[in-house]
Amino acid sequence: MKKHTVKSLSLGVLAVVALFTTSCKEDLIPAEELSAQTEGDNRNAKLGIPTKFDANGFATRIENLLEGEVGFGYAIYNNGEEFYRANGGDGFARKHFEGNFQLHGAIVKQEVLNTTQYVTAITVLKILKKYNLPITTKVWNYLPKNWVPSSKFKELDFERFLAHKTGLIYYPNHWDKVKLTVEGPVNESIFNSKTKQDNNINYLLLGIILPYVEATELKKQGNAAKWNELNATPENFALYGEHYRNIVRTNVFVPAGLENATVIDWQAWGQNAWGQMGPISAGLSTQGYPSRNGDEPGIDKPIVRWDCGATGLYLSASQFGKLSSKVAKNELLTLTELNLMKSKLLGFDGKLTGTKGNYFYKSGVGYNCETILIDFGPVQVAVFANSPQSDISDPTVIAQMYENSFMPL
Repeated sequence: MKKHTVKSLSLGVLAVVALFTTSCKEDLIPAEELSAQTEGDNRNAKLGIPTKFDANGFATRIENLLEGEVGFGYAIYNNGEEFYRANGGDGFARKHFEGNFQLHGAIVKQEVLNTTQYVTAITVLKILKKYNLPITTKVWNYLPKNWVPSSKFKELDFERFLAHKTGLIYYPNHWDKVKLTVEGPVNESIFNSKTKQDNNINYLLLGIILPYVEATELKKQGNAAKWNELNATPENFALYGEHYRNIVRTNVFVPAGLENATVIDWQAWGQNAWGQMGPISAGLSTQGYPSRNGDEPGIDKPIVRWDCGATGLYLSASQFGKLSSKVAKNELLTLTELNLMKSKLLGFDGKLTGTKGNYFYKSGVGYNCETILIDFGPVQVAVFANSPQSDISDPTVIAQMYENSFMPL
């Protein structure tokens, strides 16, 4: 959406009021009052005047925050209807001096970073349901056959992995030590107290475990082909990743109706030199820039082939918004499963409590990029930025804008 279409809307006069409270000790916002509700919104809330969500006003606020600061794309879904798909965003996905110049926007793909974990959580719930496994199923039953899990690891179930409450030790950039995470010591304090500690190893391991869930359950049904393939070579992380990505495509992206669902990847992808959809050079991907303007070179999107349960998904804001809308409308998960995700913060970072209800969010930061998804209930918003001047990884910023986007009927 470009400036001239909505920028004439007034944003009102700011007044200091309390909007949100933190919901529990796991929330990622401080237990303090926020400001910046509009005077009109405050008066309407006090008088109990019926209001209606204004997607146009919400878009205006997002653009006023980000235009001139970063390259960005965003998508707003209201009860399953998408707003501003064609041009929701501004700035550069790729700058002129890098060749293949491209503006950012709603349909431009970008690295979504740890927001990937929202998708992994959905996938886990889908696969558990597929094989009639409760979320309390112990994960150690679904590991490479030559791994010998510790007694502590054997106590862990899928819920604790999804909620980041394992106490497992992560050895970054040491793939030879992933097995040690399973077989070695844990952080006793976190393990015993079941305290939430965001840790990529939890979702990284889920990317290995899910292929083994399918392989093991199919083997029980008499089909050992996948089991034999996964165990043919010890620590074949590339193979685990390949199977995991196909599981997500088949069980999440295809039923969600995402465009190019079968080729969505955890590396740069799009129309290649042969006119087909598939992997492309990282040098042609949306870049992460230290600033919106200037001639600083961007950072290529990394290829994530092994830890794809934790990070690295490459999607557009429009695709991510559509996926979250399908989830919210119980077209991918049941109401019970969605309520479980929200109540246990499975795939979500935390919860905000506002005047319109509870808002659940997942964000990611890295490679000069920021992403955020917020599920407001009837409304979902995905905002991607590829310069670090953005404030969008703070969920209260977007949530405040949402609160301010309700108009009297």
